Amino acid sequence: MNKAALTGVALAVAGGVIGVNWYANKTASDVVAQQVKQFSEQTGFAVNYQNVDYSLLSNTVVLENISFKEQDGEHALIDIERFSLKGYEEGKVSPLTELQITGLSLARELKSVSAPVMPSTLLNAKYNLNSTMRYEESTGDSQFDFAVSADQVVNFAMDIALSNSKDLMDLQTDIQQMHSQGEMSLEAELQMQSKMLSALQSLQPVDMSFSLKNEGELKALVDELLMKNGLDHEQLKATLAMQLAHVPASENAKQAIQSFVAGLSLLEISMQFPEDTSFMQLGMQLQPLAGNPQALEEFLKLKIVGR
Repeated sequence: MNKAALTGVALAVAGGVIGVNWYANKTASDVVAQQVKQFSEQTGFAVNYQNVDYSLLSNTVVLENISFKEQDGEHALIDIERFSLKGYEEGKVSPLTELQITGLSLARELKSVSAPVMPSTLLNAKYNLNSTMRYEESTGDSQFDFAVSADQVVNFAMDIALSNSKDLMDLQTDIQQMHSQGEMSLEAELQMQSKMLSALQSLQPVDMSFSLKNEGELKALVDELLMKNGLDHEQLKATLAMQLAHVPASENAKQAIQSFVAGLSLLEISMQFPEDTSFMQLGMQLQPLAGNPQALEEFLKLKIVGR
């Protein structure tokens, strides 16, 4: 093939890719506009955004410069710099779905309303959220990871792994399809609620973890909250020590919590669960251990780190 032919093929391929991406972006823009319209009708909030971008290769929709306001109001309440949704597939549960919200902040009007009840450290922070779901249809295993942070203040994360989650995932798909066909009847809703309860009861937890991490200004946030209640950090530590003395927990667990409150740097909690055990079965197994904190922590393989 000569150079001219190669150039022609390259241009054709490039044109095809550009054309497909243009159509995909146009379709994504139409879908987003329709979803935003439905959201506004259901919630009473008006939503504005600057642009929509869709990546065909990564199946990712990105919205930028989003603002929420009351439909009858002129001023924004919440602003979001970037919203990203990856892996969503209509009519099925994707092996990987990731939601990212970057730069969420309260607008001036909402800040002024929230000032009497919300600490200024949180009032003026920007928030980031990341939620990821992994699902293996062949095994029914799923993993949920969630993290939310107040920028330069604090980060909270929660991870949970589950098995036997296929019934729950299939039910979610059925609910989406029924909603897309219109409003469900009362009978259909009651049936779905019954199926949801059954699916939740059959879930089998594998492991779970939580973490709270100082991103710079956690101590300032705690001090602000304490000051509003007429306390200081030393009084908090003393009060906590008194309360923990009456809590049925191991000394290691108590010490970890006290270390976190003293240092306000990091708190990590993790646990593992027996295999092939549903939440209902787990509850029954935990009841006899309620009065024995050491045995309970060993059963759950509970680990707490605080500093």
